[in-house]
Amino acid sequence: MKKLLLSVFTLLCMTFVYAQMNDSDVDQLGNQNFADVDQIGYMNDSDLLQDGNNNWGKVEQFGTTNYSDLHQNGNGNDFYTTQDGTDNTALVYQEGNGNSGGEGSLIWGTYQIGIDNYSVTNSIGNDNDAGTFQDGTINQAEIDQQGNGNVTNGPWWGIRQNGFSNDALVQQYGDFNYDHTEQWGVDNQFKTTQTGNDNWADSYQDGNRNLGGGTYLIWGIRQFGDWNNATSSSIGDDNNAGTGQFGDHNISNIDQIGNRNDANGIWWGNYQVGDNNNAFIGQYGDDNFAHNEQRGNHNTASATQNGTFNDSQTLQVGNWNMSTVTQSGFSHYSNVYQLGNNNTDTVNQSN
Repeated sequence: MKKLLLSVFTLLCMTFVYAQMNDSDVDQLGNQNFADVDQIGYMNDSDLLQDGNNNWGKVEQFGTTNYSDLHQNGNGNDFYTTQDGTDNTALVYQEGNGNSGGEGSLIWGTYQIGIDNYSVTNSIGNDNDAGTFQDGTINQAEIDQQGNGNVTNGPWWGIRQNGFSNDALVQQYGDFNYDHTEQWGVDNQFKTTQTGNDNWADSYQDGNRNLGGGTYLIWGIRQFGDWNNATSSSIGDDNNAGTGQFGDHNISNIDQIGNRNDANGIWWGNYQVGDNNNAFIGQYGDDNFAHNEQRGNHNTASATQNGTFNDSQTLQVGNWNMSTVTQSGFSHYSNVYQLGNNNTDTVNQSN
């Protein structure tokens, strides 16, 4: 009888242990694929591969040692992925045709709430979209899209990280690019590269060690060609920023509100080389510095710094130049140099 009870007890324990040892693996190779994996708690894993035709996806894992890897190769792709807590990672790869990030919604495609977050999303070609949203702890994320309808996803996501050791990297190499990167608190850092076609980017960082590409790096947003635009904003703490646009319908904007502002590097803090340039930097309080440099075509530049160790500098080399610098309080310095064509300038410094 004792042996029987012991055997039943052992069996129950083993059943409990195995019930908690989540893992999953789904492979579907052709035609009207759809897959769905839900795992609730303990040593989650997943892996979902769909090779061709009307793929969709979705994985949700809620607690402990999460990991996921969703790989969809061709045709109607989409994906979802939600991981809720502990050692999150998610890696997604979609290669061709209808790529996206969340079935029937733009603001999804990875979503991780807490602890050791990390995410990578690739979408190689066709109607790309993407996503990512990470809520707290050792965040890090990357989206890499090679070509066609790139977006990076929705009005709120396209990487968005809320707290602790944030980092974000977005790379879009061609076609209808757009991006958005948003980070709120602690060790922020971001880098966006768009190399061609209808570019636009955005970025917003709220507080703590902001930057734009890392210490000593002249980055933050950089765009190589076509209908560029770029904005960047850093509300408070050790701001930096970036931007560099090299050709076509450039415009840029950097707006930093308080603390160790800079606007980034020896070359960037705007910096635009050719075509319909424009540029602005802002910086409204604390240890400001700026830079604007535009070398050719319909230049305009501005700088506006309101308080503390202001600096500025501006260099425009050719075509319809114009410049405006306004600095209001404390250690002003400016220095504008415009070499050729329809120059104009205004500098106001006050105290």
